[in-house]
Amino acid sequence: MAALDFSFLKKFKSLDSLKQSAPSIGNTAELKKQISELELQLELYNLIIERYRKFIEDGESKSVSELRLLVRPMDSSIIEMKISIEDSFNPYSYDSNFLLATQRAMDTIFAWKRVKMPLSFWMGFDDMIRLRAADDIDRAIILCSLFRALGSQSARVLLGKDKTAWVSFLFGQKQYVVDIGQKTMSTYPLDEDGIKQFMYNIQYSFNEKDYEDYSKE
Repeated sequence: MAALDFSFLKKFKSLDSLKQSAPSIGNTAELKKQISELELQLELYNLIIERYRKFIEDGESKSVSELRLLVRPMDSSIIEMKISIEDSFNPYSYDSNFLLATQRAMDTIFAWKRVKMPLSFWMGFDDMIRLRAADDIDRAIILCSLFRALGSQSARVLLGKDKTAWVSFLFGQKQYVVDIGQKTMSTYPLDEDGIKQFMYNIQYSFNEKDYEDYSKE
């Protein structure tokens, strides 16, 4: 069986970008041929994904206790991002600068393209950074890792129904909740009913230290 050639992915960022470039380079027969070849390659990759979907998803399946291991504040990619943020404060102080640092972390992650995976598949931090793209749960995991690297001991990933994702942390007697899908951060006093009501929507909560499974309660 002949191996499929993936090298074309390095030539073109996407089929759409190639189509958009058509007016500037002319609607030539060669361009049409390249687009046709790309469309065929994409169909072939889709065929492969569908055929091996169950095999891939079985390999990517994780329990709640395994999900927590995806939060890695000491990962080299996270440390590099952390240093970049901390260097902008000169010097960085958790008590004085953490909230502003979280905003800079959010600005970085939320600038990435939001993607929907065609199947269950966990992206590595290096892949997210290189592609500048991730789904909501992967973005929550990398953001939580970055918050914890910046000094938060309370930062956690929260997962709700339909794969809705948030990141929560405590700071200054308040609870902060980052809505990954909405790209917003809300603040709640610890004794406010609003945060208690919000927590009813949560099925799983975790960081690299521990996890909670509320799905069966």
